[in-house]
Amino acid sequence: MLVTGGEWMNIFNKFMTLCNSCVLHLQWIPSHINLKYNDVADSLVKEGTTMPQAYVEPLTYIELYSRRKAFVNISWRHPPAHSWYRSEGPGATIHFKGDRKDQTALARLISGHLKIFRFSRGDKKFKICAKCNMIQASPQHLLHCAALVYDDLLKRPDLVLEVMKANSLMDLI
Repeated sequence: MLVTGGEWMNIFNKFMTLCNSCVLHLQWIPSHINLKYNDVADSLVKEGTTMPQAYVEPLTYIELYSRRKAFVNISWRHPPAHSWYRSEGPGATIHFKGDRKDQTALARLISGHLKIFRFSRGDKKFKICAKCNMIQASPQHLLHCAALVYDDLLKRPDLVLEVMKANSLMDLI
């Protein structure tokens, strides 16, 4: 195909317009040098040029921003499927109908914000466990000391409170 000077500038201007809206890579492939399947590619190109082309208006910044914002809004509304995320309310208060003091203790234990929790130079610090007197009393350690697991907090909160009271660990929560 022979392209004249005016046609070449028209093609060049169209490529420049495309480059403003997307990344464009051009690769020159010589023709008529017996490349495998070159004749098939040529016939497909000719067939494609005869098809009607749909004109799509380029998106503005506001439209792109709106689409991205809608995607982000949808993605954060679907909670993760982690076991610790299953609670429907703070401290599983929906599942446990105890007095306010017990609900607060459960909420502190689930969230990890115990009364004895402090920050020191950017590190989490807990007091030493009253039961074993060896390790910091983090929520995970308190559950381990009481021979409980984290899922017990969500499934059997009344049992967790009774065990913590029996082991004199409620002052640490």
